[in-house]
Amino acid sequence: MESSRATLKDVAQRSGYALRTVKKVMSGTESVGNKTRAAVLQAAVELNYQRNILASTLSKGKKSRIAIIYTVTTKAYFPEVEKGFAQCAEELRDFGLSIEFHKVYDRDAEYQIAELEKIIADGGIDGIIIQPMSQMRLNPYIDQLADAGKPVITFGADASSSKRLCYIGPDAYKSGRIGAQILANYIGKSGNVALISDNNEHMQTFDRIRGFTDRMKDHYPDIQVTNLNIPINSSLYYELVKTIVTKESYQGIFCTDANSYIAGEVLRDLNVKDTVVVGFDISQAAADLMKEGFLKVIIEQNPFQFSYSALRMMFNYLYMGEVPDRIQHTILSILTSECL
Repeated sequence: MESSRATLKDVAQRSGYALRTVKKVMSGTESVGNKTRAAVLQAAVELNYQRNILASTLSKGKKSRIAIIYTVTTKAYFPEVEKGFAQCAEELRDFGLSIEFHKVYDRDAEYQIAELEKIIADGGIDGIIIQPMSQMRLNPYIDQLADAGKPVITFGADASSSKRLCYIGPDAYKSGRIGAQILANYIGKSGNVALISDNNEHMQTFDRIRGFTDRMKDHYPDIQVTNLNIPINSSLYYELVKTIVTKESYQGIFCTDANSYIAGEVLRDLNVKDTVVVGFDISQAAADLMKEGFLKVIIEQNPFQFSYSALRMMFNYLYMGEVPDRIQHTILSILTSECL
């Protein structure tokens, strides 16, 4: 067998692993053990697999433009998202793949729709990777792109009833249940807790709320949950938490988004350490607040990994015809001050 003819099947045979496992490794999927990943990559190197793809691509002069759309809602999470995309794009630059960021700074889904309309009108975009702010409202535009042969991958949040190619990101329902379990254990499995959310159209928010409330109802009958929703585009997050801490009797707060560091800032400003805050996504601000004792637990989604993987999957689909699994859940990490 000539190395120039190496295929994924050849890599599978050489490594001793199933073709499905090899595809997961090549797509950057997390759910593969380090030993397995190393063996598959070693087989690929021995067969010159990646170099063959590069030679074939360069000989054809293939170029692809990928549009990346997300709404910047907090100073946590999104810097890691951008780093993941940027690193993968740099690794794939010689293959003729380029990325274009279409950042939105308003949480209303209409602003993402406007970006999708621009992309549809442009006609020159080859693939779209998006974190949809609504589970439903973007579907007609995603479907139109898919029907035109422009694959769409959702990351971090999903639009599951659309014609998107696949979703990669955390299992939001499970993360809500994990948050409930952690918070319940911290407060002794009884008392009052506040659940703070700010966009229930967002798949992650909606499913985290479901997971949190289901777990509390099923396992902790002595905990009373109050759901507090902040209107989209509101700056009331800080003031709402301050009211909860100073005027109400809540033993715990569960923040369904990356703004949990704001809750920690409130506790720091009031010098309150007996209210337990559990939230999402590490940042320098959140890390400092954890070290000072004002944030108890952060559920880290590892956004660098799934943004990197989303672009890698798009590349594999466009350049190698590899169709990914429609749902690929990524790993969550539980961080406390001792982890930092």
